[in-house]
Amino acid sequence: MRLEYEEIMDAVNLHNRFLLGYEDGKRLNLVEADLYSAGLVGANLKNVSLEGANLKRSLLCNANLEEANLKGAFFKRAILQGANLKNAQLQGASFKGANLDQAVLTGANLTGADLEDATFAGAVFDDKTVWPDDCDPKLLGAVLI
Repeated sequence: MRLEYEEIMDAVNLHNRFLLGYEDGKRLNLVEADLYSAGLVGANLKNVSLEGANLKRSLLCNANLEEANLKGAFFKRAILQGANLKNAQLQGASFKGANLDQAVLTGANLTGADLEDATFAGAVFDDKTVWPDDCDPKLLGAVLI
């Protein structure tokens, strides 16, 4: 089921209240949600569960996805430029043609992720970042910090 913009924003607002410790807040759980082409620029989605979600062509520039569960999510042609993916679980996610330029990937787990035609210019990673087998992040333009 595809979520409408207002539904997505209501859920994000409740999640932000959860992160701030408000009783009426609710942790965002959008497992397998259809967020095709969602506009989530700068959204605080820390610790969110989007496992298997459709985020194709979504705008996630400067979004905070720290510690998010994004296993098996679809990011085909999504824009994640400057996104914080620190310690995110990205196993088996598809990033075909996605823009991850300047993204923070420290501690992220990209085991089995599809990085075909994805860009990583200036993205940062550390020795705890797990990349797919046979992937050299430096050749993709990512920078070890």
